[in-house]
Amino acid sequence: MQDSWNYKLSFRGNGSELFKIWITNLLLIICTLGIYYPWARANMKRYLYSSTYLGDYSFEFHGTGKQMFFGMLKFLLILALLTVMFIVIYQYLPADSIAAKSFDLWTYIPYIPILALFIHGARRFSMSRTSYRGIRFGYRGYKKPLIWLMLKGAFFALCTLGVYYSWLINNIRKYIYGNSRFGNVEAEFSGNGLNYFAKAVGGFFLTLLTLGVYYFWYKKNMFNFFYENLSFKKDGKTLCIKSNATAAKFFELIVINWMIIMFTLGLGYPLAKLRSMKFITENLELCGDMDLDDVIQTEEAYTDATGDAGTDIDSAGDFFDVDIF
Repeated sequence: MQDSWNYKLSFRGNGSELFKIWITNLLLIICTLGIYYPWARANMKRYLYSSTYLGDYSFEFHGTGKQMFFGMLKFLLILALLTVMFIVIYQYLPADSIAAKSFDLWTYIPYIPILALFIHGARRFSMSRTSYRGIRFGYRGYKKPLIWLMLKGAFFALCTLGVYYSWLINNIRKYIYGNSRFGNVEAEFSGNGLNYFAKAVGGFFLTLLTLGVYYFWYKKNMFNFFYENLSFKKDGKTLCIKSNATAAKFFELIVINWMIIMFTLGLGYPLAKLRSMKFITENLELCGDMDLDDVIQTEEAYTDATGDAGTDIDSAGDFFDVDIF
């Protein structure tokens, strides 16, 4: 029996096909004053996923524009009602009073549970509509623990003048990925908040000190931190992600992508997207002692798309839909 397994990722999309989808989506979004956006997003996700291969098999996205449209409407309605409520309350507070100033400071807190529900709904829907070799992904997280995690993290971030933000992001990733499944395979994110803080803050200041030169090392470090701390486990066996990304590769990707977009006045975006997807798949591989042929189906389909319009909140978390610039 084979003791170790290596699975190569590849992106087999075509530039002309991606351009047709993108330009059609763009024109329809403009013509419908933005209403077509959920259908455009569903079309793009289906193409990107079906063009992303792990070994000899591609991933599939089964979500529809209709599901995502109603999910977006639900979220926007909740957000609008909350905003209107705050505006009404604010009208009855004296402009220069302590109450008004405190209200300005703390009004963001009720938005945190909404954001948590947004992330929860988006993750649950998106994962349940994704499959590989006919086996669905799934998300088993709960709303209350995520809301509490984010409320507590936001409070500590406020008290530490933003320092705790790195731990908040890291803890959200731990919860989200720790509750993600592929059939009977469990995902795990083992990133450390202190390491994330050091890479984020160190990268920011070194980028400033080097007048932007260090930016490519910063992008490489953050990319590797995320993917190399993500693993998949089943019955005591593990698949880890190995990254081959370097600062030089990021330099080539980012500089050329920006040049493509600038010199084509934005029309080259699909080509830049194609290059980003190929960059991700060419620089990542799964290795370990788990055989994916042993994976069995366990996840139920979930059709409530509330929050799905916000799956870009944490772009690194959407494995197959990442822009790297």
